[in-house]
Order: sequence, then structure tokens, then C-alpha cells
Amino acid sequence: MRIFKHRGDIYISSSKSRLNLEQKILFVILAAIVVFTVVFILLVGIKNDFSVKTFFSPGSTDENVTETAEILPEVSGKTNFLFILSNSDENSIYFCTVIQTDLDNLAYKVCTLSPGTTSGEKTLQSNYKTGGAAGVQSALGELLGISIDYYIDQTVSQYKTFFNSLGNVNYMIERDIKYKDTSTYGFSLKLSAGEQSIDGDTMSKLLRYYIAEESNYSAVNDIILTSLSQQMNSQNYEDKEDLFSDFIENSQTNITIKNFTSALDALQVISSDTVGMTVYNVTAEYDGASLTQGSISSIKGYFQ
Repeated sequence: MRIFKHRGDIYISSSKSRLNLEQKILFVILAAIVVFTVVFILLVGIKNDFSVKTFFSPGSTDENVTETAEILPEVSGKTNFLFILSNSDENSIYFCTVIQTDLDNLAYKVCTLSPGTTSGEKTLQSNYKTGGAAGVQSALGELLGISIDYYIDQTVSQYKTFFNSLGNVNYMIERDIKYKDTSTYGFSLKLSAGEQSIDGDTMSKLLRYYIAEESNYSAVNDIILTSLSQQMNSQNYEDKEDLFSDFIENSQTNITIKNFTSALDALQVISSDTVGMTVYNVTAEYDGASLTQGSISSIKGYFQ
């Protein structure tokens, strides 16, 4: 039987008994080549962890890409903070805000109160003058019937500095704002309607504008919730030690390094790009300078 058509063709005898020596040699050489190829492929494959699936998967000829899902720690509990924006020269406060990080429900809750809010026979402002942020913490906890774990007191200058270290916030301005406060510690603010990238200086003015001009505590809540949602992010978590140092330098607070260290798991969770925190804007309601009983009950329900 002829395999090829031209001169030098290889012939295989049609009779099994007449295989010649050349045919036997060819089959032996062919078998040796096949065995060598198989052994070579196996050795290289074992060394480089080859598999059919890996070989034919996209990008397998370039590099192995491993994507590991973020594993977050188990966290729980609720922590209440008191935030105060103050004027150190006058020993006065612009506003105070109760903030809760609720790890049980992965939520932020915020309620802003007027400095003139009465607590017993004194206002929050008078409590600040006599006892500082700790005095307001105690008075407000008693008024609302809640436990406030930590206080954070920042002057306008400190607030701006620390805010900038966390990064700008994108915030929607509902309408054009043009305002000038001509008091001793006054300021000017001009913003166009629409989404704006806001730095610490502008944000501090916007907060003071809503308090001084509109007594709009719900708007202040919204700004703080927006700041928390955007600035508690994975990049800032990576820089947490430096940021905590900036925080201590720019705050009067009872938060310690030990408190910070014990809260690292919680910080990792709320800063994760895969976690969406729910937000609650808790608006205080007043009857003159006093919170209404219904408002006190409502705030207590959120922050207990």
C-alpha cells in the first residue's frame, strides 16, 4: 500500500507477515517521539500547574489573576457621639449634633440641636460655658435619656483643617446661596445651585449659614450624613493612623488611642466600599427653646 504519491514514497506491505526492517524502524522512531512528547508535556505541566481549564481561560498566557473577596470582621453594637462646632474666643457653640454609628443595622443617625436648647434651668450654651463639651454631654444625655459615649469639640478652624484631610464632599445645593454675616466672626458665602465639590472652609460656612440664617437643623443633619457617607471610605481607612493623629490635633475630645484601636474592626466595616450604610435624619422639634416631649421621645427611640 502506497502512502505518498512521489518518488521516495513509503510503502507498507499489505501482508502483515512481510513487514520489512525499514518499516519497523520507522514505527519505533514514531513511538519514541510520541513517548518523549507526552513525558515532556507532563513534566512542564506539573512544574507550572497547567490544566486544560487554566490554559484555555482568558489571559492565561499572560499571568494568573486572583481576585480575593474582602472578608470583613463581625461587628455589633451602637455608639453615640456628641459633635460640637465651637468658637473658642467666645467660649460658645454654633450647634451640637448627636451622631450614632449603629453596627447592628449598619446605619448612621444624626440629630442637630440648637445651642439655646433648654436642659433643666440651663441651656446647652450655658452648660458649655461652665463645663465645656463634657458639660453638654452630661446635660444632653440627661435631657434625652440616652448614653452619649464620646464628645468631639472642634473650632471652625480645626473643623476646616480636619475636614480637608478627609477630602472634599460632593453635595447638592438646592438653590443659589448668597449670604454675608457682618458679626465679629462673620463670613461670606456664595454658592450656585447644583452639585458642588465642597472643601472644609465652604462646608463650615454652609453649616453656619443654615443655623444662623434659616435655623434649618435638618439641613445640617443632611450635610453631616453626607460627609460621613463619603469620607468614611476605604482610602481613608488605609490612612487611619495619620488621620487619627490629625483628629487628635484638631479636636478637644475624650476619645483615646485605646478607643481608636478597639474600634478598628468597626472602622473597617463602615469604610468598606462593599458596605452601604443607611442614614437617618432625625429632626428636632421645638416649643420655644424647649424640645417638645414628642421630639424627645422620638430622638430617644433612635439613639437608645
